[in-house]
Amino acid sequence: MKAISLAKPSDVNAIEQLYLACKDDLLHRQIFQWDDTYPNRAYFEDCIKEGSIYIMKDGEQLLGVVVIDELQSPEWREIDWRHDNPLVIHSLMVHPEGQGKGLGRNVLEFSERLAVERGYASIRLDSFTGNEAACNFYKRHGYVERGNVHFDSKPKGHERYVCFEKELV
Repeated sequence: MKAISLAKPSDVNAIEQLYLACKDDLLHRQIFQWDDTYPNRAYFEDCIKEGSIYIMKDGEQLLGVVVIDELQSPEWREIDWRHDNPLVIHSLMVHPEGQGKGLGRNVLEFSERLAVERGYASIRLDSFTGNEAACNFYKRHGYVERGNVHFDSKPKGHERYVCFEKELV
């Protein structure tokens, strides 16, 4: 049975391994959205301490990860957001072998339920424009494009991200 729960310090190795598998899969597809600076092990450790990282497991097998908090990138300031009081999704990952099986949808729906339970009116996130599968995934689940941002820290030609928003109430 698949269960989603807050990550514990003992989960950091499995989270890092899942991230590396996802990163390798993206690189194989020529998608350079993640590098050694973000996300990384220190980021995941910080998220565990802050209580903002959730994991999906089937027994002992880690299938997915998502970071859920209120932190918005400074680059997002210029976006024409339509809803206030957002919760923000970061680093949503599903193991490449589990993609296309509804696991990402399960993690996304969990995130939305958590936001509603905590009184948030919307969810915001961004996705690399070159990751068409991820962008289409969010659109299929009711997320609306609100604009594009440019991250100077990303590799040349891979700096453009699309910002998405979904109203929850």
